[in-house]
Amino acid sequence: MATKRILMTLIIFCSWIIPTAAQDRVTVPDLTGLSVPAAAAALNDVGLALGTENNQGWTADSGLEQNRIQSQSVAPGTAITPGTAVDITVLRSPNVVLIYDDNDLTVVNNAGGDLNLTGLVFNALDGSPASLAGTRWSDRLRAGQCVQVWAVGRNGPKGLDECPLIQNWLVTTNAGEHFWTGGGGTTRFNITQNGVERAQCIIANPGRCEFYLSVASADDSTPYVYFAYTNDRLAIINRSTDQWMALGGFTVFNNFAATIGAPVPVGDPSLYGQRNISPVARVGQLAPGQCVLFTSGALEAPEPPQDCSVIANLAVDPTLIFWGAAFDVDSSDGERRSCPAAVVDKLTICVMPR
Repeated sequence: MATKRILMTLIIFCSWIIPTAAQDRVTVPDLTGLSVPAAAAALNDVGLALGTENNQGWTADSGLEQNRIQSQSVAPGTAITPGTAVDITVLRSPNVVLIYDDNDLTVVNNAGGDLNLTGLVFNALDGSPASLAGTRWSDRLRAGQCVQVWAVGRNGPKGLDECPLIQNWLVTTNAGEHFWTGGGGTTRFNITQNGVERAQCIIANPGRCEFYLSVASADDSTPYVYFAYTNDRLAIINRSTDQWMALGGFTVFNNFAATIGAPVPVGDPSLYGQRNISPVARVGQLAPGQCVLFTSGALEAPEPPQDCSVIANLAVDPTLIFWGAAFDVDSSDGERRSCPAAVVDKLTICVMPR
């Protein structure tokens, strides 16, 4: 209850509203050849949203590097309504295979590197609601290995030719997690990664579905989180030019509040409140140049401590500002590390492994 009270108090002080485009129409930028993070930044800058990422198989004759945008759903230079989502087609080859029937489902990692499962979610698209988070298996799926889930009792995993090793397997009798079996009238399910749909698959017995997922060590995400702060404001900034900064599931621990160690889920959009968050950007995945801003109390026309495009703002009760004392973060290597407390009238930079 104490943790909930602290988070609610944080939210009470929200007052700033993300501005929307004043004009009736905005011009669509040319996204050809950009990475997906760079395209999201370009779209958000003019008040447009990044839509569905469609994959087109990459070859040496494609004319662009792999993981670059080949085409977009709305032609560059077109004038459209602010807030519109622009779909993109990205040159990338499938690196994950799902193999399933009415009893079990196996995820095969053919990516050549580890897959980060923390942002992975499977969802039934019709019939009875059902979903499963990738973290039910593990935070990470190692290269060349598999994870498996069963809807019926089992004493061990099932061997498949595609899987030299089953890294993790589980049994769930919860129908609310049986997204792939067709139970409850389900005919389709999808796979999302950090809120981005990667594929839609058809229920079949047996079934097979291929799609692309980002590799944990891939160059499209920063391996760190960047904090810049003074005594009255703090920004988490993506200072890269071509990468996401993943904040989904990233938590800061507040040692300044009365309840020491209270979690602040900085990548959760609900923390900021609907009125204080961009309608086109994604808090859980900062695009290049974007940031989220925290202020000590409600400041008039608050500016970030370093230049960045603010996509969400939270005015925090001055008695609860987490940067008022040294604050902790949990890094992906399992270590808990601390950033120093803010110093009056001085800029502090703290960079932590993601």
